[in-house]
Amino acid sequence: MTVADAPDVWAGLPRLSRRSLTLERRAAAWLESEAVAAAFAWLGLDAAFDRPEVDARPAALARPGLTVQLRWPRLGTRLGVGVEVPIVHAVVDRLLGYDRPFAEARLQTTPVEWGVWTYLVVRVLEELEKADAGPFRFDGRGGSDGLGLSVDRVGPSPFDVEGLGDVVTIRWAIRLGGVAGAIRLWIPESLASYWIDDPKPRGGRRPIPPGAVESVSDWRAVAGTSPMPLGLRRLRAGAVLPLSGSGLTGTPTEPRGRLDLVCAAGDAEYRIAVEPEPGSSGRRVVATGPTLRLARPSGDPAMSAAPNREGEPVVDPLDAPVTLTIELGRLGVSLGRLADLKPGDVLELNRHGREPVEITSGGRTVARGDLVLIGEELGVRVTSVFL
Repeated sequence: MTVADAPDVWAGLPRLSRRSLTLERRAAAWLESEAVAAAFAWLGLDAAFDRPEVDARPAALARPGLTVQLRWPRLGTRLGVGVEVPIVHAVVDRLLGYDRPFAEARLQTTPVEWGVWTYLVVRVLEELEKADAGPFRFDGRGGSDGLGLSVDRVGPSPFDVEGLGDVVTIRWAIRLGGVAGAIRLWIPESLASYWIDDPKPRGGRRPIPPGAVESVSDWRAVAGTSPMPLGLRRLRAGAVLPLSGSGLTGTPTEPRGRLDLVCAAGDAEYRIAVEPEPGSSGRRVVATGPTLRLARPSGDPAMSAAPNREGEPVVDPLDAPVTLTIELGRLGVSLGRLADLKPGDVLELNRHGREPVEITSGGRTVARGDLVLIGEELGVRVTSVFL
């Protein structure tokens, strides 16, 4: 046998790229940090984690267990956490003092457990924010600090990766007493890049090359606006908002007509006319016109309260007239893609057709809602309010 004919002793072994190795080390360091330990200490669980493993694909999405889907409106994305069945049971049993029979250890999760885990996830997010211990860091601060990371749903349904692009899986093997299992974190490649590339400075802001900020632009798919002359205080869950100045028609599950992709940059606003692609439930849009550059009005167009005259009472900001913007979704477009964009090109939003739309004021998400029919026109029924 010649050297060329000799079997490859490394064949069949997993290949780990330098990027994956860096992500593994960052994930391990984050979980082992004192700030994270403090954020989880209130649970009182003696859990042992193995080192993380990175898979450059959305692995084990359909594995039985419980899935937590988190939304990050500021970044226009979402991420998921998957917990295997034995760990779901073990955590709930520890917290509720339940001695589960061995025969029930592999049974599927229940609505009661979904409720318990919803509370746990919300509390953990709050503790991570207090400890400034978010894994993704921006300008030296924790990822959950002021960024609006919120729970979208908790249950047995698989994490929906549609519209997220490339997704990375980080898996931790975990042992809780005599119970073994795994927890998985599914994140878009863009968030993995934040975790890898940012050196987490502790003092001052890291200089950002001028070209880095402009490499990808953030666009909002605006379906229309809804004026609230009496202010945001009147915004309530269950309210139905008609759309003003909207070219959107069709049905909530299959909208059609005109949308505007809007991007604010400096003193200018850029707009691209688009239409929902038929059969995509509004998840994909087709460009119908060129990119237009418009001058932005001075000041904040969201609030239009007049200045108080001497002796008049001060107007609460929540009582000031406001115009809400209804966003069907968001997307990031690189400058190269934008330069080549032409009518007929298809773009994919970060929102699945079954997900709620964002209701914003001055760029800030103040509510979410579902598209509904008001007669023959589309409107939005408010489902959640964040004030």
